[in-house]
Amino acid sequence: MTSETFLSKETDIKRLTAQPVPPKVPSRWPMASVLIAMLLIVGGPFAYMLVSWSNRVANAPQQLVQTLASAAAEAARPRIDIHQVVLNSIDDVKKQNKLVVFETTVNADVTREEAASSWGVYWGTNVARVTVRDARVQYIIDLNHLGTENFQYDKQSKLLTVCLPKPRIDTAMVNIDPARIQTLDLRGGWARFDKQETRDQAVASLRPQVITQAQVPFVKELAANAGIDSMTHLLEPLASALAQDGAKLKVTYTQ
Repeated sequence: MTSETFLSKETDIKRLTAQPVPPKVPSRWPMASVLIAMLLIVGGPFAYMLVSWSNRVANAPQQLVQTLASAAAEAARPRIDIHQVVLNSIDDVKKQNKLVVFETTVNADVTREEAASSWGVYWGTNVARVTVRDARVQYIIDLNHLGTENFQYDKQSKLLTVCLPKPRIDTAMVNIDPARIQTLDLRGGWARFDKQETRDQAVASLRPQVITQAQVPFVKELAANAGIDSMTHLLEPLASALAQDGAKLKVTYTQ
């Protein structure tokens, strides 16, 4: 065996028994050093941005699922026809004709004087003073003229506003109990014999006086507040229908 042959075989053996050299992996320390330096220099804001970005990336699939689920639920939710609901509510409300929203009792006092003279002769003056206690009056909201113009819907805020006339006294339902009427004074003129008629006129004046007494500012304010509550309660079916579409109901008064 020649020396050349021997060297060739030895070279082949070394080539076969040699271990493969793994590729050189670039060191991550430079990038880590940069990140550490930025944390040291910039501080908290950079760290917060890094953590926030990581959280958004991690939560992105879950947020996407929630968004799609909400959109599907919104699309599947039944829609309501605001106009039709309002028309139905108007029909239901107008069946009541008027809504009694507030009741109160009033005391009234009336004094009536009637002088008489004829042919230049003074026949005297009749005086009658009467009072009534616990006369009952009620405030109502007139529903006869309620129409679509009383309903205003704002699509942007999803708010249906019902504008109503302010409560007023129901003049047809002023209740004066005759047993609670007292005569405090009754005098006839020196030549008069009709003082009882003067008293009757005083009693007849009690009704308008009761109405006037029932319209003092604080009573009207109480009636207005009660009217909002009563009308809101009456329109509860409408409010429930609106809630299905995420809308709300508000009751107010026209100016």
